[in-house]
Amino acid sequence: MNKKGVSPVIATLLLIIIAVAAAVLTYLWITGYLGTVQQQGGTESLQEKIRIEGVSYSGGTLYIYVRNIGDVRTVIGAVYVLDHTGTVRWSRTGLSTTINPGTQATFTVSVSLRDGETYVVKVVSQSGVEADYTFTYRV
Repeated sequence: MNKKGVSPVIATLLLIIIAVAAAVLTYLWITGYLGTVQQQGGTESLQEKIRIEGVSYSGGTLYIYVRNIGDVRTVIGAVYVLDHTGTVRWSRTGLSTTINPGTQATFTVSVSLRDGETYVVKVVSQSGVEADYTFTYRV
């Protein structure tokens, strides 16, 4: 009887290839996991967070109340007012209003609002952190 099998050289090469592939996959998994853990640890310790607490409208002026709910001071760089279609009704960029953690700032906007229409106020920090507030204006 003539039995043919895998030669020892080919078997050894296959085992080496499998071992190297397993080592590479393990390395990639560990570095990805460690990167995620380090990134989460850094963002949990100090975060920039802002929230629009509310808005009020009186005499053609919209008052926007923004609170820093993060752990570090934030610098507001832009404020936008959009209508229900997403069209920018008013904007101011190039701002540099600093809000310390736990404190609030008020932004005033001269804009005409229509009764029953929905608007979105967007505030953006200089580092790119955003807060949105949607409201429907009622007379």
